[in-house]
Amino acid sequence: MGGIPVIERNFGGGRVVLYIINMSDTSNQHKSFFLVAAIYRFLARMLSLIFSIKRGKDRVRVLIYSNDGKVLLVKGRFSRQQWALPGGGIRRNESYEKAAAREILEEVGINIENLRYLGKVNSYESYKPFPVRVFAATAINQDIKCNFEIIEAKWLAEQYIPEEYDSITD
Repeated sequence: MGGIPVIERNFGGGRVVLYIINMSDTSNQHKSFFLVAAIYRFLARMLSLIFSIKRGKDRVRVLIYSNDGKVLLVKGRFSRQQWALPGGGIRRNESYEKAAAREILEEVGINIENLRYLGKVNSYESYKPFPVRVFAATAINQDIKCNFEIIEAKWLAEQYIPEEYDSITD
């Protein structure tokens, strides 16, 4: 298929790939934008529902601390929240700890250390709550390099951590 792959996920025995297609017709560019945006929102909701139906391992989120006590929060392309913890899915035969470190490196380009388990909560990032295993870690480097899934990432004060994590961060 032509286009740029923007998100790839393993699902069951197959792979789901979402592409951005180059719309070269500039005369209807604004109409095309709204159509693409509507399709994008629809696909995000469908993928959210599909992945919520699939039962398996929980997803992981990581509360990453900088040397000055700030935390790394992200705005995800498919998230409904203003700010969220970075993290993601777990591959087959992968531990939660390895998934946490891998997802952080993939999403924001940061290596972490002192990874420790905080607990399990329900995340409200998606259109349907889903369980996440939450870890805390310290950033080795603080140079953020976002991948396509992340719109923005910032080092912020702890007060910006989403409410669903209050029970394990107090």
